[in-house]
Amino acid sequence: MVEIYIDYIYNKHMKPVSVYLPEGAYLEMKSLAEQQGRPVAELIRQAMTEFLERKRRNDRSVVELSPHQSGKLLKDWTRSEIFDEMLES
Repeated sequence: MVEIYIDYIYNKHMKPVSVYLPEGAYLEMKSLAEQQGRPVAELIRQAMTEFLERKRRNDRSVVELSPHQSGKLLKDWTRSEIFDEMLES
């Protein structure tokens, strides 16, 4: 039953991808995989997932950012003036 489930996951929810790695990086991944008792492909999937999650966290709108105190204001800006200034640049 477990083999059927694993086959279903790999064949229905994953896409095969060929990746060329520098030999040193591959050997390091292979060593880590052996130490952890996991396949190299699993480590690569994990690394890709973590990269994409980190990227999603960093792809926020400027509107979502917290205010930052950077000193005395030289001019009182309205929200629309700030957006207009940003769009002009």
